[in-house]
Amino acid sequence: MNESSDEFSKNIESCTLLVAPHCIAEIGDVVAVEGVTLQTVEIPPPPSLGDSQFGSEEEGMQELEDRTGITHIVPGDGPEAAGDFDACNEYGYKYAYDDDDDEEDDNDEQVHNQAGVPMLSLDVSTVVNTLEVSASSQELTHMIYLLGKKYDPLHDYAPRRNDETSLFWFTYRFDFPEIVPYRITTDAGWGCMLRSAQMMLGQALRMHYKSRTWRPPQALAQRKHDRFIMKVMTWFADYPSKTECVFSLHNMVAAGLSKYETLPGEWYGPTKASYVMRDLCQLYEDHQMKSKTKESNDALSRPIFRVHVASQGTVYRDAVHNLMTKNQEKQKKPESDESETPPSEPLSHPLDPIYTTPDSKESESQPWDTSLLLLLPLRLGLQNFNTDYTVQLAHMFSFKQSVGVLGGRPRGARWFYGATSDGAKLYGLDPHTIQHCPQRRRVKLPKGQTKKIVSLTDDYLRSVHTTNPECINLHRLDPSLALGFYCRDRNDFNHLCDAQQKWKENHPKMPEIFAVADHVPDYSGNLSSAMNEMMCMSVSDALGDEESAPIEDNEDDYVLL
Repeated sequence: MNESSDEFSKNIESCTLLVAPHCIAEIGDVVAVEGVTLQTVEIPPPPSLGDSQFGSEEEGMQELEDRTGITHIVPGDGPEAAGDFDACNEYGYKYAYDDDDDEEDDNDEQVHNQAGVPMLSLDVSTVVNTLEVSASSQELTHMIYLLGKKYDPLHDYAPRRNDETSLFWFTYRFDFPEIVPYRITTDAGWGCMLRSAQMMLGQALRMHYKSRTWRPPQALAQRKHDRFIMKVMTWFADYPSKTECVFSLHNMVAAGLSKYETLPGEWYGPTKASYVMRDLCQLYEDHQMKSKTKESNDALSRPIFRVHVASQGTVYRDAVHNLMTKNQEKQKKPESDESETPPSEPLSHPLDPIYTTPDSKESESQPWDTSLLLLLPLRLGLQNFNTDYTVQLAHMFSFKQSVGVLGGRPRGARWFYGATSDGAKLYGLDPHTIQHCPQRRRVKLPKGQTKKIVSLTDDYLRSVHTTNPECINLHRLDPSLALGFYCRDRNDFNHLCDAQQKWKENHPKMPEIFAVADHVPDYSGNLSSAMNEMMCMSVSDALGDEESAPIEDNEDDYVLL
């Protein structure tokens, strides 16, 4: 120590140290810091160099550190780990990473280097400037769209987590009744898409019979007596049943085998899973029509929604209208005059000059029979996801009608329920967890009969919710996916179509993820006379060219064997 430093030390009676808090928790992509504290530590004057009772200068510094509780941060000396693990050069920690996240690893390394600076070398002004920069960066954070809700990643963390933990989570099961004749008692390894479809159906049923803001009771005892939860836990229990366990894995496999020739144990895609959901909802609607009860005021007795699959990436309003008003059309047919002759001329083609658009005022005023679940299977890319759809796909989660997206990584399906507004991250539930199948118990009916019902045990009630959602980069998404929207009535459906049209107008340079049209093209109608003449002329010209062309001998003529 020199004389100037000795004089400076004597004048200092106390110093202010910045102590980092111990509770720093990583929340998704954001590091939340609860705050900092300022502590005043009294430092006694250093001893003189001539006073030998304190030993050397190094020993004095060691004693000073012991008395004040200050420690130096020493870099780790451990060797770097090989393989898929790397060692942090500052603290000797090990962390895992994927090959596809090299950019994120570089950012993490920069953060570790900044944190690895010894605390004693930090200037107070530098710390204050850092806090100001971090506070200003909060204004640039992207919002999180979650099934029609918008959450701030920092200020709305608690309500967002409450919303996420209330979602239904359906996973692999084992020990369920055998799928005959294939002797399959578990769907581990092949049923992830069907489980993801169950999650989407669960969210649609929640919005249909309850509301978007509904939350299950906190206490398990209250959940056992909630009629909606009892219904949901029965609908999705893995037992073959046409009336009780309607959306079970057994019924999904039966629908895929009977109509789409998919054997149990084979993988399902988003398109096939969408048609399976449509068939099962139609099956349950037929059951409701046959077993109408007097409890018409009960919310759970209302007809289930109908499912429309827009397989061509385009939503046609007339096709949706015909589906949602088919019961009313059936009632009108007996009242119509049977002597009425059908029109002699076929329907006109939209390209025909005499084609007229049908009057849609009557259809707009006609109420729907029930609600609608709209599914749009899409393929946004060939081998990989097309990044041109990134922002628009994330914007789909901001629609209040959204019930999520069926998709995932290659060979690993997920149900996605949210995304950041810039489309960088997707939030979803992963069904790749194997849990035990729920059990059934026998109960007595009033007339002395018995019936087996699903036993709502505490373990079964806990197994359909999770506190560990998954967050993945959107560029790792498989291009094959399916969008889902729940429309309570016609006005809700029109609002969805108008929102998509508004997005298209505000972003003309971006490709639209799906289109909305008024009518399905009628390709079987008459063509106009002008088009017929053009086709006839082209055919006659082709025939004339063939007749005028000289016939040449070719030694390499092919011989039909």
